[in-house]
Amino acid sequence: MSEAVTTRFEGEVAWVTLRRPERRNALDAASAAAVARAVEEAGGRARAIVLHGDGGAFCAGGDLDELRSWAGRSHDEIASTLYGSFQAMIRAVRGTDAVVVAAITGPAVGAGMDLALACDLRVAGRGARLGQVWVRLGVIPGTGGAFLTQALTGPGRAAELLLTGDLIDAEAALAAGLVNAVVEDDRVLEEADALTRRILRHPAAGVAANKRAYVAATDEAVEAALRHAARVQPERFTSDEFRAAVERVRR
Repeated sequence: MSEAVTTRFEGEVAWVTLRRPERRNALDAASAAAVARAVEEAGGRARAIVLHGDGGAFCAGGDLDELRSWAGRSHDEIASTLYGSFQAMIRAVRGTDAVVVAAITGPAVGAGMDLALACDLRVAGRGARLGQVWVRLGVIPGTGGAFLTQALTGPGRAAELLLTGDLIDAEAALAAGLVNAVVEDDRVLEEADALTRRILRHPAAGVAANKRAYVAATDEAVEAALRHAARVQPERFTSDEFRAAVERVRR
């Protein structure tokens, strides 16, 4: 497994950690694929997975150094990368019978926010910041965020987040329904663990069946969002708007 993602087991709980602290756990295609593999493998052994980031950040979205190179790739290659790595994370989290809890500290933006929203539950530290920042680069959510955001917040608030690209703090995220609990930053993992314990006291097959039930209720919409992104995003990543936006970020 990639060193960018590690897994540790404690009884029925797997702790999957994003380990690119020097990049604030931003994801390139290889590390995104590693997240998907780690979740799939952990789900085969554990009843619950806590997904978190090393170094005080959950995930700062896509790695800009790699994204810059996408502007010169073919549409088919970009679509393949989206489906084969970044979107695979979302499908893995939703597809495993294990309950997945996102433990959020620091930034969870772009693909990082979508990854958190795809999880079953979310615990955020007070210093967490969430944002659908895709619009800042002239692109759209590539990992299901167009639906996942409105599924939790409602369409009006989702439209505001998606169109402004604003970052919101943990308390605002709680009020919007994006996270389930807010605690001090140094208690995020403890609270995520406590949440899994509340779930694991129930019959294993029943918990898995309940997860499958609510995932099934949104499968069509999530898959529609992912397919739409794989179709539309390649054009956005090769647009003049994207190239100009990336250069502004670089400066």
